[in-house]
Amino acid sequence: MPITGQGLTHSENSMADINGNDFAAIVPVTSGQIGGRETSIVSAKALHKALGVGKDFSSWITDRITDYGFGIGSDYVVHKLISPKLGKSPDSKASSPVAAGRPGKDYLLTISTAKEIAMLERNDQGRAVRRYFIQCEEALQLSAPAIAAKYRRQLKARISAANMFTPMCAALEAARAEQGKQTLPRHYSNESNMIARIVLAGLTAKQWAQVNGVAGEPRDGMNAEQLEHLTYLESTNITLIDMGLPYEQRKPELVRLSQRWLAKRLGVSHD
Repeated sequence: MPITGQGLTHSENSMADINGNDFAAIVPVTSGQIGGRETSIVSAKALHKALGVGKDFSSWITDRITDYGFGIGSDYVVHKLISPKLGKSPDSKASSPVAAGRPGKDYLLTISTAKEIAMLERNDQGRAVRRYFIQCEEALQLSAPAIAAKYRRQLKARISAANMFTPMCAALEAARAEQGKQTLPRHYSNESNMIARIVLAGLTAKQWAQVNGVAGEPRDGMNAEQLEHLTYLESTNITLIDMGLPYEQRKPELVRLSQRWLAKRLGVSHD
């Protein structure tokens, strides 16, 4: 369900509407999916118009994405528009004839990305649009607290998972150095894949992303429970590495502790 309106912006919206800060009509925030997860989304084309940017849309959005490192599948997705000139949709299936024009594409942004882009404009419109996005987020928390809580849990879990991976790699490198062994990229991958397979039913993170149609960083498409599970196992693996346990002993121990962690979550006793 849309938070403040339905659909994307329409060409009949005038600059007077924009100057009147009728942003709910000009740049609506709607519900959608990015990277396989439900989130609030904003049309970059609508945002470009609301901000009154003088630069053409295509150059402006690609510059913003490149300069500030926004990631496809996590911060935005590309949305292909129907080609009016050819009367065909992006998948080449015929559609009803319409007026001549050029095919194009839009970028669907997370509300956080849209808010950051609005802030980067450093003008009155940018500040006003950013305040509008903040109000949308506050409205979501008031009208749908369960959804807002879900988003907060997701964000917290994603940050925790990011914070554990580097220390795990550092622990592995230190342990191997004590044994006079060099740590190669494949050694880090082995640890990461071992834990991912435990959490993702035998799949590596890359394989899981392909199966679930997640573009970009796989962890950005995982739900909160999967991320919390990863974080627990990475933290536990650090302890096992520091204890001097080799890979062959750590793997079954992590499987056992994983089952115990899941059982606790389900409220089931586990020996």
